[in-house]
Amino acid sequence: MKDPTAPRWTRRLFIGGAAAAAVAGSLVVGMRLQRSRATGPGAGDPPEVNAWVVVQPDDTVIVRIARSEMGQGALTGLAQLVAEELDCDWARVKTEYPTPGRNLARQRAWGSMATIGSGSIRGSHETLRQAGATARWLLVQAAAYEWQLPASECSAERGTITHTPSGRRTTYGQVAATAATLTPPPGKLPLRDPKAWKLAGRRLARLDTVDKTTGAQVYASDLQLPGMLNAAIRACPVVGGKLASVDEAAVLGRPGVKQVVRVGARAVAVVADTWWHAKTALDALP
Repeated sequence: MKDPTAPRWTRRLFIGGAAAAAVAGSLVVGMRLQRSRATGPGAGDPPEVNAWVVVQPDDTVIVRIARSEMGQGALTGLAQLVAEELDCDWARVKTEYPTPGRNLARQRAWGSMATIGSGSIRGSHETLRQAGATARWLLVQAAAYEWQLPASECSAERGTITHTPSGRRTTYGQVAATAATLTPPPGKLPLRDPKAWKLAGRRLARLDTVDKTTGAQVYASDLQLPGMLNAAIRACPVVGGKLASVDEAAVLGRPGVKQVVRVGARAVAVVADTWWHAKTALDALP
């Protein structure tokens, strides 16, 4: 085990294809080295390396989700895979999305972010389980280091690490900063037998339900940028058909409507301050 007080940058090669970095006292675990400092996040971003899992000092576990939640429960299922191998307290699990722009800037650190054919779980299965298992291993090693006790005598369960002979305990959040400075194990870690799963594959309350039912969920149509306008477009429903006429004056006085635009010979669009204003005006456009 290396001295956790040594410079962090000397340990950024993840042996066996994983990476760990410290983020303001948090533990960040990633899979596959994707970038160097020269190609890292922008100014003010934490110095992460392909992060999938963050363990904060208050024991909150944030799982980065690189697939879209489209109603099938993939967001919750992917988080379950990580939490299963990490063996954390499910009540403390949260999720967040890395943006496509962030993925591109970090040389596709999260790989393909496409959500196709209900393949999110299948396509991320081993990667996320390894991320969770590696995080657990690092946290146990960190606790053992701080206690100056053998890691083989320590176990982790529901976000708590216990030294079995003495009964001494600590939490993931309390050792996260130390864990982030340690070298991950070489190669892949053994994963749990599905027969012993406690979280993965179980029917649990979905993590996205509360935000969606309270209106807190931010959708693409909610995106707002300074001076941004929205457009709703309608093309001719007949193949090869052309736009015959448009009565722009009929909708230009509606709330938020800025302009009616002919799009080539076959379509028309209404531009407005919000997508809803654009859509409702387009629906009313003669």
